[in-house]
Amino acid sequence: MRVCDNVETMLAFHGAPTLEGIKPGSLISFNKQRIKNCHLILKRYKKCMECKGIRFFIISETDNGLLLFIYRQNALNQVIQENKVQEFLSFYGYVNFKNLNQCLNYLKTRMSLQKGFPHEIGIFLGYPLEDVKGFIENSGRHFKICGQWKVYSDTKRAEKLFAKYAECSDRFCACLSQGQSIEDLVKAV
Repeated sequence: MRVCDNVETMLAFHGAPTLEGIKPGSLISFNKQRIKNCHLILKRYKKCMECKGIRFFIISETDNGLLLFIYRQNALNQVIQENKVQEFLSFYGYVNFKNLNQCLNYLKTRMSLQKGFPHEIGIFLGYPLEDVKGFIENSGRHFKICGQWKVYSDTKRAEKLFAKYAECSDRFCACLSQGQSIEDLVKAV
């Protein structure tokens, strides 16, 4: 397991597929004891990210940690506008699909009430609807393969995505270690 001890490394390792635009959203958990001034550092990146349609949304925060959802606004809006996705999310109480911020705030509320991850978060992370439903129906068991998520449907598609995500993260981390910044990498996309 790679030790990520700064914001740039965390963004590269956990967020590269979203930063590059091949995934609508990613979750990054920051240890505020290890990474001091997390908010200030993220604020520094905000302008660069927003120019590329990338947004930061704090899903939850404690004294010790911060769970950040980074997403590509257009890509996530596209996912949320799918009829089958709206039907699925409606079951969990989501109502206004024209307002992405309202959906994210409702997800945040559901997280705080459940003290954990509501299963529909997979939709926001770009997991296939069939796999999110499969996870719920099977209580996380009986999956075909497991990578970034538990796969219940198209394993070939999932394996290709897992490889693509890993390659993207590795490339971003390698570029960082060679002196490039997250801002350089995002601007190049």
